[in-house]
Amino acid sequence: MRNKQHIAKEIVQLTAIKASCNHFLASQRSVVEVQNTTQLRQNLCVINRSLRELYGEFREAESHQAKSQKRACHEPSAMSPQINTKAILLFNADTRFTITE
Repeated sequence: MRNKQHIAKEIVQLTAIKASCNHFLASQRSVVEVQNTTQLRQNLCVINRSLRELYGEFREAESHQAKSQKRACHEPSAMSPQINTKAILLFNADTRFTITE
């Protein structure tokens, strides 16, 4: 099983490539350069398929990690509370809330 960080890095890279492809397809140049446009549309289909597979792998890696964390939390040696890091990151990214302490 691949590491979650590696999968996330690949997802970010493919998303950037997808964004640049969509930017070209939305431009006026795509109307003139028909060969590039058709090749880019085919590549975009491959990118979308790869992204779907990577998201599936990412969810699988998250569930595997969550299961191993649950097992670790139930062991008597693990005394630290389980923290939901996604909630903390979303809270920190939200501009409506500020930390005053």
